[in-house]
Amino acid sequence: MRIARTPRSPVLPILVVVVVLAGLLSGCGVAADDRAAVVLGTPVPTGVVDELAADEAFLQAVGGGLPGTESVVPGDSARAALTFEIQRTAAQTELGRWEPELAGRSPQELAQALGFDEARALVESQVPPGLSDTALGELTAFVAFTTRLGERLQSLGGQGGTVAEEDLRLLYDGAPGLWDRTCVAVLAVAEERVVTVSERVVAGGRLEDVVGEVEGAELVFDPAEECVPTAQLPDGLRDEVRGAVPGATLGPVVLESERTGPIAVFFRVEGTERVAFGDPAARRQLEGLVGQFASAQAPSQAAGLWLSLLLAGGVEVNPRYGRAAVGVSGAFEVVAPDAPEVLVTGAPLPLPQVQPVPEDVPPGAAPGGAAPDGAGPATPGP
Repeated sequence: MRIARTPRSPVLPILVVVVVLAGLLSGCGVAADDRAAVVLGTPVPTGVVDELAADEAFLQAVGGGLPGTESVVPGDSARAALTFEIQRTAAQTELGRWEPELAGRSPQELAQALGFDEARALVESQVPPGLSDTALGELTAFVAFTTRLGERLQSLGGQGGTVAEEDLRLLYDGAPGLWDRTCVAVLAVAEERVVTVSERVVAGGRLEDVVGEVEGAELVFDPAEECVPTAQLPDGLRDEVRGAVPGATLGPVVLESERTGPIAVFFRVEGTERVAFGDPAARRQLEGLVGQFASAQAPSQAAGLWLSLLLAGGVEVNPRYGRAAVGVSGAFEVVAPDAPEVLVTGAPLPLPQVQPVPEDVPPGAAPGGAAPDGAGPATPGP
Protein backbone atom coordinates (compact mmCIF):
# COMPACT_ATOMS: atom_id res chain seq x y z
CA MET A 1 0.00 0.00 0.00
CA ARG A 2 1.37 3.43 -0.93
CA ILE A 3 0.46 6.62 0.87
CA ALA A 4 1.24 10.22 0.15
CA ARG A 5 3.96 11.80 2.19
CA THR A 6 5.66 15.16 2.44
CA PRO A 7 9.09 14.66 0.83
CA ARG A 8 12.14 14.98 3.05
CA SER A 9 15.63 15.49 1.77
CA PRO A 10 16.49 11.80 1.40
CA VAL A 11 20.06 10.62 1.23
CA LEU A 12 20.49 8.00 -1.47
CA PRO A 13 22.45 4.96 -0.28
CA ILE A 14 24.71 4.74 -3.35
CA LEU A 15 25.91 1.26 -4.15
CA VAL A 16 29.51 1.74 -5.26
CA VAL A 17 30.47 -0.98 -7.73
CA VAL A 18 33.33 -1.32 -10.19
CA VAL A 19 32.25 -3.00 -13.41
CA VAL A 20 34.45 -6.06 -13.66
CA LEU A 21 34.11 -8.91 -16.08
CA ALA A 22 32.28 -11.03 -13.55
CA GLY A 23 29.95 -8.31 -12.23
CA LEU A 24 26.45 -9.11 -11.05
CA LEU A 25 23.44 -7.33 -12.54
CA SER A 26 19.99 -8.68 -13.24
CA GLY A 27 16.26 -8.16 -13.51
CA CYS A 28 13.07 -10.17 -13.79
CA GLY A 29 11.38 -12.54 -16.22
CA VAL A 30 11.38 -12.50 -20.03
CA ALA A 31 8.97 -14.82 -21.80
CA ALA A 32 10.44 -14.97 -25.32
CA ASP A 33 12.61 -18.06 -25.81
CA ASP A 34 15.09 -16.29 -28.11
CA ARG A 35 15.87 -13.57 -25.57
CA ALA A 36 18.05 -14.33 -22.57
CA ALA A 37 17.33 -10.85 -21.24
CA VAL A 38 16.12 -7.40 -22.21
CA VAL A 39 18.47 -4.65 -21.06
CA LEU A 40 17.17 -1.08 -21.08
CA GLY A 41 14.90 -2.11 -23.94
CA THR A 42 17.65 -3.94 -25.90
CA PRO A 43 17.33 -7.74 -26.23
CA VAL A 44 20.21 -10.11 -25.44
CA PRO A 45 19.96 -13.16 -27.77
CA THR A 46 20.18 -16.61 -26.22
CA GLY A 47 22.57 -17.66 -28.98
CA VAL A 48 25.22 -15.20 -27.81
CA VAL A 49 24.88 -16.19 -24.17
CA ASP A 50 25.00 -19.91 -24.90
CA GLU A 51 28.04 -19.52 -27.14
CA LEU A 52 29.92 -17.62 -24.46
CA ALA A 53 28.84 -20.14 -21.81
CA ALA A 54 30.48 -22.91 -23.89
CA ASP A 55 33.81 -21.03 -24.15
CA GLU A 56 36.20 -22.26 -21.45
CA ALA A 57 38.67 -19.39 -21.85
CA PHE A 58 35.87 -16.83 -21.62
CA LEU A 59 34.48 -18.41 -18.46
CA GLN A 60 37.93 -18.30 -16.88
CA ALA A 61 38.17 -14.62 -17.77
CA VAL A 62 34.82 -13.71 -16.15
CA GLY A 63 35.01 -16.11 -13.24
CA GLY A 64 32.24 -18.39 -14.50
CA GLY A 65 31.74 -22.14 -14.18
CA LEU A 66 32.58 -25.04 -16.45
CA PRO A 67 31.85 -24.88 -20.20
CA GLY A 68 28.73 -26.58 -21.50
CA THR A 69 27.89 -28.61 -24.58
CA GLU A 70 25.71 -27.88 -27.60
CA SER A 71 22.66 -29.17 -25.75
CA VAL A 72 23.30 -28.45 -22.08
CA VAL A 73 24.94 -25.43 -20.44
CA PRO A 74 25.64 -25.57 -16.68
CA GLY A 75 23.50 -23.06 -14.86
CA ASP A 76 26.34 -21.15 -13.24
CA SER A 77 28.13 -20.82 -16.59
CA ALA A 78 24.98 -19.58 -18.32
CA ARG A 79 24.39 -17.03 -15.57
CA ALA A 80 28.00 -15.84 -15.70
CA ALA A 81 27.77 -15.37 -19.47
CA LEU A 82 24.39 -13.65 -19.20
CA THR A 83 25.66 -11.37 -16.45
CA PHE A 84 28.51 -10.28 -18.69
CA GLU A 85 26.23 -9.72 -21.69
CA ILE A 86 23.83 -7.68 -19.56
CA GLN A 87 26.68 -5.37 -18.62
CA ARG A 88 28.07 -5.11 -22.13
CA THR A 89 24.65 -4.40 -23.61
CA ALA A 90 23.86 -1.86 -20.91
CA ALA A 91 27.13 -0.01 -21.51
CA GLN A 92 26.53 0.08 -25.27
CA THR A 93 22.91 1.22 -24.91
CA GLU A 94 23.71 3.87 -22.33
CA LEU A 95 26.67 5.18 -24.34
CA GLY A 96 24.29 5.69 -27.25
CA ARG A 97 22.07 7.80 -24.98
CA TRP A 98 24.94 9.96 -23.77
CA GLU A 99 26.64 10.32 -27.16
CA PRO A 100 23.90 10.04 -29.82
CA GLU A 101 26.26 11.41 -32.47
CA LEU A 102 28.03 8.03 -32.53
CA ALA A 103 24.97 6.46 -34.15
CA GLY A 104 25.69 8.07 -37.51
CA ARG A 105 29.17 6.61 -37.88
CA SER A 106 30.19 3.59 -39.95
CA PRO A 107 31.41 0.47 -38.10
CA GLN A 108 35.00 1.35 -39.01
CA GLU A 109 34.64 4.95 -37.82
CA LEU A 110 32.92 3.81 -34.64
CA ALA A 111 35.64 1.27 -33.87
CA GLN A 112 38.28 3.95 -34.33
CA ALA A 113 36.42 6.52 -32.26
CA LEU A 114 35.95 4.09 -29.37
CA GLY A 115 39.50 2.71 -29.46
CA PHE A 116 38.62 -0.87 -30.33
CA ASP A 117 42.21 -1.71 -31.32
CA GLU A 118 43.52 -0.61 -27.94
CA ALA A 119 40.71 -2.42 -26.13
CA ARG A 120 41.39 -5.62 -28.07
CA ALA A 121 45.10 -5.46 -27.25
CA LEU A 122 44.26 -5.03 -23.56
CA VAL A 123 41.91 -8.02 -23.60
CA GLU A 124 44.41 -10.23 -25.41
CA SER A 125 47.09 -9.37 -22.87
CA GLN A 126 44.94 -10.39 -19.90
CA VAL A 127 42.69 -13.31 -20.86
CA PRO A 128 43.64 -17.01 -20.99
CA PRO A 129 44.65 -18.45 -24.38
CA GLY A 130 42.06 -20.13 -26.59
CA LEU A 131 39.45 -17.37 -26.54
CA SER A 132 36.96 -17.68 -29.41
CA ASP A 133 36.50 -14.86 -31.91
CA THR A 134 33.01 -14.21 -30.55
CA ALA A 135 34.22 -13.96 -26.96
CA LEU A 136 37.16 -11.76 -27.97
CA GLY A 137 34.80 -9.44 -29.81
CA GLU A 138 32.38 -9.18 -26.89
CA LEU A 139 35.13 -8.58 -24.34
CA THR A 140 36.71 -5.96 -26.59
CA ALA A 141 33.39 -4.18 -26.99
CA PHE A 142 32.81 -4.30 -23.24
CA VAL A 143 36.14 -2.63 -22.50
CA ALA A 144 35.65 -0.01 -25.23
CA PHE A 145 32.06 0.85 -24.25
CA THR A 146 32.67 1.07 -20.49
CA THR A 147 35.83 3.13 -20.96
CA ARG A 148 34.13 5.66 -23.24
CA LEU A 149 31.01 5.82 -21.04
CA GLY A 150 33.14 6.32 -17.94
CA GLU A 151 35.11 9.09 -19.61
CA ARG A 152 31.88 10.84 -20.52
CA LEU A 153 30.59 10.58 -16.96
CA GLN A 154 33.86 11.81 -15.48
CA SER A 155 33.75 14.89 -17.70
CA LEU A 156 30.32 16.05 -16.49
CA GLY A 157 31.68 18.59 -14.04
CA GLY A 158 33.96 20.20 -16.62
CA GLN A 159 36.88 22.36 -15.56
CA GLY A 160 34.86 24.61 -13.28
CA GLY A 161 32.83 21.89 -11.61
CA THR A 162 29.49 23.20 -12.93
CA VAL A 163 27.26 20.53 -14.44
CA ALA A 164 25.15 21.43 -17.47
CA GLU A 165 21.40 21.26 -16.89
CA GLU A 166 20.95 18.84 -19.79
CA ASP A 167 23.51 16.47 -18.27
CA LEU A 168 21.73 16.51 -14.92
CA ARG A 169 18.53 15.67 -16.77
CA LEU A 170 20.24 12.75 -18.56
CA LEU A 171 21.33 11.41 -15.19
CA TYR A 172 17.87 11.82 -13.67
CA ASP A 173 16.06 10.18 -16.60
CA GLY A 174 18.59 7.37 -16.89
CA ALA A 175 17.84 5.78 -13.51
CA PRO A 176 14.12 6.20 -12.71
CA GLY A 177 14.36 3.59 -9.97
CA LEU A 178 16.34 6.02 -7.84
CA TRP A 179 13.45 8.43 -7.39
CA ASP A 180 10.60 6.16 -6.23
CA ARG A 181 11.44 5.77 -2.57
CA THR A 182 10.08 4.20 0.59
CA CYS A 183 10.51 5.83 3.97
CA VAL A 184 11.09 2.80 6.16
CA ALA A 185 12.76 1.91 9.43
CA VAL A 186 14.75 -1.33 9.06
CA LEU A 187 16.38 -3.08 11.99
CA ALA A 188 18.81 -5.96 11.37
CA VAL A 189 19.74 -8.48 14.03
CA ALA A 190 21.34 -11.92 14.29
CA GLU A 191 18.97 -14.88 14.31
CA GLU A 192 19.66 -15.71 17.93
CA ARG A 193 18.29 -12.29 18.95
CA VAL A 194 14.99 -12.60 17.06
CA VAL A 195 12.92 -13.71 20.05
CA THR A 196 14.23 -10.84 22.15
CA VAL A 197 13.44 -8.26 19.48
CA SER A 198 10.03 -9.81 18.84
CA GLU A 199 9.17 -9.49 22.53
CA ARG A 200 10.14 -5.81 22.49
CA VAL A 201 8.07 -5.18 19.34
CA VAL A 202 5.00 -7.04 20.65
CA ALA A 203 5.23 -4.98 23.82
CA GLY A 204 5.00 -1.82 21.71
CA GLY A 205 8.67 -0.92 21.42
CA ARG A 206 9.78 1.19 18.46
CA LEU A 207 12.58 -0.17 16.30
CA GLU A 208 14.62 2.97 16.95
CA ASP A 209 14.51 2.21 20.69
CA VAL A 210 15.19 -1.52 20.32
CA VAL A 211 18.61 -0.73 18.86
CA GLY A 212 19.84 0.45 22.23
CA GLU A 213 18.18 -2.40 24.12
CA VAL A 214 19.28 -5.50 22.18
CA GLU A 215 22.93 -6.37 21.69
CA GLY A 216 24.00 -6.41 18.04
CA ALA A 217 20.78 -4.83 16.73
CA GLU A 218 21.42 -2.17 14.08
CA LEU A 219 19.08 0.39 12.54
CA VAL A 220 20.05 -0.04 8.90
CA PHE A 221 17.60 2.55 7.55
CA ASP A 222 16.12 5.41 9.54
CA PRO A 223 13.17 7.24 7.93
CA ALA A 224 14.02 10.34 9.97
CA GLU A 225 17.24 10.62 7.97
CA GLU A 226 16.64 9.04 4.57
CA CYS A 227 14.11 7.42 2.29
CA VAL A 228 15.38 4.42 0.35
CA PRO A 229 15.04 3.74 -3.40
CA THR A 230 12.52 0.90 -3.29
CA ALA A 231 14.13 -0.95 -6.20
CA GLN A 232 17.38 -1.26 -4.25
CA LEU A 233 15.90 -3.18 -1.32
CA PRO A 234 16.69 -6.93 -1.21
CA ASP A 235 14.04 -9.00 -2.95
CA GLY A 236 12.35 -10.59 0.05
CA LEU A 237 12.26 -7.36 1.99
CA ARG A 238 11.18 -5.25 -0.99
CA ASP A 239 8.13 -7.41 -1.65
CA GLU A 240 7.06 -7.26 1.99
CA VAL A 241 7.68 -3.51 2.23
CA ARG A 242 5.51 -2.85 -0.81
CA GLY A 243 2.59 -4.70 0.72
CA ALA A 244 2.97 -3.42 4.28
CA VAL A 245 0.41 -1.32 6.12
CA PRO A 246 2.06 2.00 7.02
CA GLY A 247 2.83 2.38 10.71
CA ALA A 248 2.83 -1.36 11.50
CA THR A 249 6.06 -3.00 12.70
CA LEU A 250 6.51 -6.28 10.86
CA GLY A 251 9.05 -9.08 10.77
CA PRO A 252 11.23 -10.79 11.03
CA VAL A 253 12.05 -11.41 7.37
CA VAL A 254 14.92 -13.88 7.05
CA LEU A 255 17.31 -13.47 4.15
CA GLU A 256 20.18 -15.82 3.42
CA SER A 257 23.62 -14.63 2.40
CA GLU A 258 26.71 -16.71 1.68
CA ARG A 259 28.81 -13.85 3.02
CA THR A 260 26.96 -13.04 6.24
CA GLY A 261 24.70 -16.03 6.80
CA PRO A 262 21.03 -15.58 7.74
CA ILE A 263 20.07 -12.21 9.20
CA ALA A 264 16.71 -11.20 10.63
CA VAL A 265 15.12 -7.89 9.77
CA PHE A 266 12.19 -6.04 11.29
CA PHE A 267 10.69 -3.05 9.50
CA ARG A 268 8.10 -0.28 9.71
CA VAL A 269 6.93 1.62 6.63
CA GLU A 270 6.05 5.29 7.12
CA GLY A 271 5.18 6.15 3.54
CA THR A 272 6.47 6.61 0.00
CA GLU A 273 7.60 9.54 -2.07
CA ARG A 274 8.57 10.44 -5.61
CA VAL A 275 11.53 12.81 -5.87
CA ALA A 276 10.96 15.10 -8.86
CA PHE A 277 13.76 16.46 -11.03
CA GLY A 278 13.13 19.97 -9.75
CA ASP A 279 13.31 18.90 -6.12
CA PRO A 280 16.43 20.35 -4.41
CA ALA A 281 17.06 16.90 -2.92
CA ALA A 282 17.28 15.41 -6.43
CA ARG A 283 19.71 18.09 -7.56
CA ARG A 284 21.94 17.54 -4.54
CA GLN A 285 21.91 13.82 -5.19
CA LEU A 286 22.71 14.23 -8.88
CA GLU A 287 25.56 16.61 -8.12
CA GLY A 288 26.82 14.11 -5.57
CA LEU A 289 26.85 11.44 -8.26
CA VAL A 290 28.85 13.71 -10.54
CA GLY A 291 31.36 14.15 -7.73
CA GLN A 292 31.67 10.39 -7.33
CA PHE A 293 32.23 9.96 -11.05
CA ALA A 294 34.99 12.56 -10.96
CA SER A 295 36.71 10.88 -8.01
CA ALA A 296 36.71 7.41 -9.59
CA GLN A 297 40.19 6.03 -10.10
CA ALA A 298 39.42 4.90 -13.65
CA PRO A 299 36.65 5.44 -16.23
CA SER A 300 35.52 1.84 -15.76
CA GLN A 301 34.80 2.59 -12.09
CA ALA A 302 32.61 5.56 -13.01
CA ALA A 303 30.78 3.44 -15.57
CA GLY A 304 30.38 0.65 -13.02
CA LEU A 305 28.80 2.95 -10.45
CA TRP A 306 26.34 4.30 -12.98
CA LEU A 307 25.37 0.94 -14.47
CA SER A 308 24.78 -0.53 -11.01
CA LEU A 309 22.22 2.21 -10.39
CA LEU A 310 20.33 2.33 -13.65
CA LEU A 311 20.07 -1.44 -14.00
CA ALA A 312 18.17 -1.68 -10.71
CA GLY A 313 14.92 -1.60 -12.66
CA GLY A 314 16.16 -1.76 -16.24
CA VAL A 315 16.68 -5.48 -16.90
CA GLU A 316 14.37 -8.43 -17.48
CA VAL A 317 15.82 -11.94 -17.35
CA ASN A 318 14.45 -15.02 -19.10
CA PRO A 319 13.43 -17.32 -16.20
CA ARG A 320 15.07 -20.24 -18.02
CA TYR A 321 18.43 -18.70 -17.08
CA GLY A 322 17.53 -17.58 -13.58
CA ARG A 323 15.73 -14.87 -11.72
CA ALA A 324 16.43 -11.39 -10.51
CA ALA A 325 17.77 -10.92 -7.01
CA VAL A 326 19.04 -8.03 -4.95
CA GLY A 327 21.73 -9.25 -2.58
CA VAL A 328 21.86 -8.26 1.06
CA SER A 329 24.71 -5.85 0.29
CA GLY A 330 22.57 -4.11 -2.32
CA ALA A 331 24.25 -5.73 -5.33
CA PHE A 332 22.09 -7.18 -8.11
CA GLU A 333 22.58 -10.70 -9.39
CA VAL A 334 21.09 -13.45 -11.51
CA VAL A 335 20.46 -16.42 -9.25
CA ALA A 336 19.33 -19.97 -9.90
CA PRO A 337 15.65 -20.28 -10.89
CA ASP A 338 15.03 -22.89 -8.21
CA ALA A 339 16.39 -20.70 -5.39
CA PRO A 340 14.01 -20.83 -2.40
CA GLU A 341 11.81 -17.82 -1.84
CA VAL A 342 11.84 -15.97 1.47
CA LEU A 343 8.83 -16.96 3.56
CA VAL A 344 7.18 -14.38 5.76
CA THR A 345 5.18 -15.51 8.76
CA GLY A 346 2.63 -13.57 10.73
CA ALA A 347 5.19 -12.78 13.45
CA PRO A 348 8.22 -10.50 13.17
CA LEU A 349 10.73 -11.84 10.56
CA PRO A 350 14.65 -11.77 9.93
CA LEU A 351 16.90 -10.63 7.00
CA PRO A 352 20.51 -9.84 6.01
CA GLN A 353 21.98 -6.44 6.65
CA VAL A 354 21.67 -3.75 3.99
CA GLN A 355 24.22 -1.04 4.68
CA PRO A 356 23.88 2.29 2.86
CA VAL A 357 27.08 3.92 1.66
CA PRO A 358 27.43 7.63 2.52
CA GLU A 359 27.41 10.02 -0.41
CA ASP A 360 30.92 11.25 0.28
CA VAL A 361 32.55 7.82 0.03
CA PRO A 362 34.50 7.49 -3.26
CA PRO A 363 33.77 4.52 -5.51
CA GLY A 364 35.47 1.28 -4.48
CA ALA A 365 35.72 -2.21 -5.90
CA ALA A 366 33.06 -4.84 -5.32
CA PRO A 367 33.18 -8.36 -6.73
CA GLY A 368 30.74 -8.88 -9.51
CA GLY A 369 30.55 -10.37 -12.90
CA ALA A 370 29.10 -11.91 -30.63
CA ALA A 371 26.66 -12.31 -33.16
CA PRO A 372 24.16 -15.12 -32.73
CA ASP A 373 24.83 -18.15 -34.89
CA GLY A 374 21.17 -18.91 -35.49
CA ALA A 375 21.32 -22.21 -33.63
CA GLY A 376 18.68 -23.08 -31.06
CA PRO A 377 19.49 -22.11 -27.47
CA ALA A 378 21.07 -24.64 -25.17
CA THR A 379 19.34 -25.44 -21.91
CA PRO A 380 20.96 -24.08 -18.75
CA GLY A 381 21.41 -26.76 -16.13
CA PRO A 382 20.48 -26.29 -12.48
